Amino acid sequence: MNVSTSINYVLWVAAGGAVGALVHYLAVTVAGPRIGAGRVALLLNSCACMLLGIVVASGRSGHGYAFFAVGVLGSVAPFTALAGQALDRTRPRSRRRTILLAMWTALAGVSMAIVGYILADLGSIAFEKVPGSLR
Repeated sequence: MNVSTSINYVLWVAAGGAVGALVHYLAVTVAGPRIGAGRVALLLNSCACMLLGIVVASGRSGHGYAFFAVGVLGSVAPFTALAGQALDRTRPRSRRRTILLAMWTALAGVSMAIVGYILADLGSIAFEKVPGSLR
């Protein structure tokens, strides 16, 4: 990868990061007061992980991957937001609960990425089985 290509990737990731951060901020400020900011962040993380699994399974690369998968999904689903909210809520005697929350969050993210990958794989298999006249 030459320097001009890497600079283009950085710009695409930065643009995607700006869009994703805006989506995250709007979701937390609009839905957060009604259902809780922690739940909104967990929902955003789960959906972003599933979409990331779909994108990875599709095998795409290039500027679209840099913009959407790295930039948008990376900033829509900041696991640091969940960690910050977990640490804000915990009392010194509830470290066990904080550790369990962190473990369940990581497990949910990985699980949703696997689900997205499987869904994309099943979709491509189903598309291959469709007769040529229907495509």
